[in-house]
Amino acid sequence: MNFQEWLEQKYAEWEQAQPTPQSYYSFSRYLDVAHTDMAQWVSGVSRPFGDDLAKLASKFGNEVYTILGLASPTIPIRGAAAPFAKLPAALRQRLTNAVSEIEREVTQRNLDTESNEAKILAVKIFEKWGFRISG
Repeated sequence: MNFQEWLEQKYAEWEQAQPTPQSYYSFSRYLDVAHTDMAQWVSGVSRPFGDDLAKLASKFGNEVYTILGLASPTIPIRGAAAPFAKLPAALRQRLTNAVSEIEREVTQRNLDTESNEAKILAVKIFEKWGFRISG
């Protein structure tokens, strides 16, 4: 199942629980996301990230991360996106992807997050996503 199918299923489940038929606009208000973003997700133009992704997870659980092929972030990682809310969407998406990949790799390799190996891995992943880390 891809993300669009999953989202449509969640919409259908939510709508069935309502006393009257509902629109995607109402569903986006329920999720506390912009209806324009919802339209892009449903059409496959874009995928949620940052705060919107955290909002979906708060309603539906971490299953959304699995559907999107992302590691389920820890609580501090979810909050890390908040300061970046005013950055361009493409940059926020790259940051989200980089952080998710770092977390997944560190977990899969069972690395101590403070180890040199984890830090080197993080730098390489950030560079892969177009970020240059110095210092």
